[in-house]
Amino acid sequence: MSFKVWSQLNREAGEELTPNFGFRPWNLLSEEDKYKIWQYLEFNFFNKNIQKNYNNEWSDEEDGTYYEFQGESEERKFKRKRILLSILAMNHNHKAKSYAKQYLENPTFNHACSDFYRIFMKESENVVLELLSMYAKFTISERKEEIIFKRDEESDKDYQERLEKWRWIPFDEFTERLNDVFVDFGLNVFLTRQGFVPRQEPKISEQIYEPVLKNLSNPRWKEVSRLIADVFNDYRKNTEAGYSSCITNTVSAIQAFLQILVYGKTGKGEISELTIRAQKDNLIPNDFFTQTIFKNIESIFARERQETGLAHPKKEYANDKNALMVLNLAMVFIQHSLKI
Repeated sequence: MSFKVWSQLNREAGEELTPNFGFRPWNLLSEEDKYKIWQYLEFNFFNKNIQKNYNNEWSDEEDGTYYEFQGESEERKFKRKRILLSILAMNHNHKAKSYAKQYLENPTFNHACSDFYRIFMKESENVVLELLSMYAKFTISERKEEIIFKRDEESDKDYQERLEKWRWIPFDEFTERLNDVFVDFGLNVFLTRQGFVPRQEPKISEQIYEPVLKNLSNPRWKEVSRLIADVFNDYRKNTEAGYSSCITNTVSAIQAFLQILVYGKTGKGEISELTIRAQKDNLIPNDFFTQTIFKNIESIFARERQETGLAHPKKEYANDKNALMVLNLAMVFIQHSLKI
């Protein structure tokens, strides 16, 4: 059945019901928009029977305290732990700012929740994204040391793939919800397994960035992932030096990716020779079309690193367009190499 609702049939209705905000930073959101976003995401942080009272304190509806230990569900324990760890990390990593001041003065869970909400609503984009990054990071660690049983008929490879996927479930579920809300409000970032990255057009994000970054979360690509994380951090600085560093680290990530692909570890080989070797060994596609694309991409990487990166004296400083072009090409390069 292909029944379509009115907004799918009428363009004006669609634009009215789902406005296009473009790509905007968190700092341009109104307080009303931030509160709406909070309402959509609140269940990911707190449980439905938790409310904020008129004294700006977080409490349980029944007895005025947050969770009881006895009879507490696993889900509630995980949410409690994520909140506490996120607030602890915010204070520990940024001592001079002490963003969670209430918890610092009186370390109770109620104060941790109150600080979490206040940061979300009142602080700048950098602080909010840091908090959400911390929260997301702690969803990953929940199943890091846990295992699931191997099925009798299951190969070691299939089991490892299923185990890896299972360990990422809490993070992936949180990411899916967060990104769905962020897209509707036109926010210019989205969350991936490598952290927050610049938001692209939906097809680029969904068909290139997300599958590539999921694959790079495999321990095999740990060094590449570390460089990619630096790339996104550099890009978000929104400075000429940040964009130049972004380009340098992007090219380094491609080089590291090819070194691991060809030799199993980083440390040896330039991009051009590594690409030739990888094609000869059938590690990456080797048809004429692919050869032409890779050759062009290599020349772009070399030119941008020479002219706007930090590895050599610059002819000009990089801007956001240079950096994003190189970053997008790198994602396409890796995607095509891994045949995702």
